Amino acid sequence: MLLNRERANAVMNRHGLDGLVAAFQENIYYLSDYWGSMFLMSRNYSLYAFLPRDESKPAALIMPGTGVYHLEHVPTWMPNVSTYITRIKPGQPMPPRDFEFTTEEIDESGGDQVVTEASAKGQALTPYPTREGAEMAPRDRQLLARYAMHSDNPAISSTRALKAAIETAGLSQGRIGFDDPRVLGWLNEVGLPDLTGCDALNIFKEIRMVKSPAEIELLRIAARMSETAINAVIDQIHVGMPLDDIGRIHAQSMLDQGGQSEWIIANIRGLATGVVEANEIMKLDSVGSYKQYRGDVGRTVICGEPTREMLDRNVAVTRALHIAYENIRPGKTFKEIVDLTLKAVHDEGFPGFVIAGPHSVGLEHTDHPVSVGAQMPGHHPLVFEENMVFTLDMPYHEFGWGTSHVEDMMLVTKNGCEALSSMDTSLRVRPIG
Repeated sequence: MLLNRERANAVMNRHGLDGLVAAFQENIYYLSDYWGSMFLMSRNYSLYAFLPRDESKPAALIMPGTGVYHLEHVPTWMPNVSTYITRIKPGQPMPPRDFEFTTEEIDESGGDQVVTEASAKGQALTPYPTREGAEMAPRDRQLLARYAMHSDNPAISSTRALKAAIETAGLSQGRIGFDDPRVLGWLNEVGLPDLTGCDALNIFKEIRMVKSPAEIELLRIAARMSETAINAVIDQIHVGMPLDDIGRIHAQSMLDQGGQSEWIIANIRGLATGVVEANEIMKLDSVGSYKQYRGDVGRTVICGEPTREMLDRNVAVTRALHIAYENIRPGKTFKEIVDLTLKAVHDEGFPGFVIAGPHSVGLEHTDHPVSVGAQMPGHHPLVFEENMVFTLDMPYHEFGWGTSHVEDMMLVTKNGCEALSSMDTSLRVRPIG
């Protein structure tokens, strides 16, 4: 189970919420453990996840009835799978089919005419026929059993299926947090006029900052994969290599490990275009993912001979990072560690260094509350918490000199922090030729 249920309940209680509704794919996955093909197709609002704060009330995954077969290989822990079917009979006083994939047009001469909430009751979840008299293969029987398991009273749209799940949990008059607050208005329109709620975009991120054991294990793997991918890039870098080739090497390395490349930023003097140049210091920032969890590792490389200043500056940043890691504890604010890190870099003889950027890492590269809308930066006071996974970004660009970067994946522990990647922030030197 990805969800940190204890954390979720505590945060919901702090915000006065009876539950959460996820419409965004990363939050649906986080709450339910389910990840399916409709996320890849960007079929937004065809799935939801609903988590009541009261653990005695049933949590629910909302999905189209035809899609429940995915649960055979990507199961959910949620006890309620609330399904829907949308079937339209031509000629009925209903909107014509718009060829949305969840809408099925029914032949007028056939049965199974589903056009209303009442007539959907008891209908099969799939429109596919069964061959009369055929002997069912084991997979046929397995799939038919799965459809039967979730065929009780489907709704006629995803919003109405979500409404049914909220009613089943007895929260029709509750206060719910929504990562997309538009969903509250849609629920009010379809028959939950007394349901109230709030924008929970950052509430979800507040919950996700503190990882469950399952998440930490996935992040360990993602960190290792992302470092392996950046090392693969470094091993193959040579003068004259197009920077676009760096992305291809990174993608192949992540693929070979069973992960996915999200991106790799390769900068020479602040620009990510052109080719690798001799004696130019380069920034590399590797972000890969494993089962949607991000790994984020940064390194600095040069093809040729580094100057004394390049080497000294790299050492200064490395020493400052160690000082920061030694001082991180649960309860320390991000600002305290940023101020400490920058002072340490300056004290080490690198006075122009200006950015030290801690950020939580998880289902998103930046997995903590962020200022949105009219909120100014700093709206969300951020502190390190036990079982947070983070990086401390150390990018640097100086016009007339070059670009560098280092960062590692770290886990906040009860008494400090633990490295999930190697912490080998040495300047990587590649020979010319």
